[in-house]
Amino acid sequence: MKAILFDAGNTLVWLDHPFIVRLLREHGVESSEEEIVAAEYGAKRLLDEMIRRGEVGTDETRGRVFFQEIFRQIGMDDALFPSVAKRLYARHAERNLWGNVRERTAEALEELRGRGYRLGVISNADGRVDALLESVGLRSYFDFVIDSAVVGVEKPDPRIFRMALDRMGVEPEEALYVGDIYEIDVVGARGAGMRAVLVDPLGRWTELDCDRIAAVSELPEWLEGNR
Repeated sequence: MKAILFDAGNTLVWLDHPFIVRLLREHGVESSEEEIVAAEYGAKRLLDEMIRRGEVGTDETRGRVFFQEIFRQIGMDDALFPSVAKRLYARHAERNLWGNVRERTAEALEELRGRGYRLGVISNADGRVDALLESVGLRSYFDFVIDSAVVGVEKPDPRIFRMALDRMGVEPEEALYVGDIYEIDVVGARGAGMRAVLVDPLGRWTELDCDRIAAVSELPEWLEGNR
């Protein structure tokens, strides 16, 4: 293994759960950060089902489905969604909703680079992911960032993974991909011939045919046991 490629959202940078809790409270819906993390599983499961049915859509349309399903999972009435979504997307335009870095993420990336791995990012995003990683102090760990809005190709299309492999100058079997949505990240990476690891923060994806870690901080140890 020579290279490790990462998704960005909910892999390197996590959704701003405290903001979501406050936003919902403004609309009379009580929730907790833990409930929102759990609700994301239902939203990701819905995205997986849609993609398996051939309803790939775009990152923007999938994002709307993702949030609407999270809010349904915690019991919010669908009638509130337009109002909540307006505030949500205004906040995202002002400051990226995925901006929280979990403990030991930077230390894990530093360790991986110290072991000689080359690191890169492939993200379905809106053209701002490079700047986002810079703002949270992670950009320097990566050789490059491929943003779907910049290159015009989105995961799970294998072409975006091959772009990264070409930039690295490595073969698919020499690279690993780490992401959080099975049909987008795991299936997409496999379509390009790569091995993939799924980020599964609560350890719930036991039925899936892939390796799993709770967070990027676990990746150095996982690699030790899976050489």
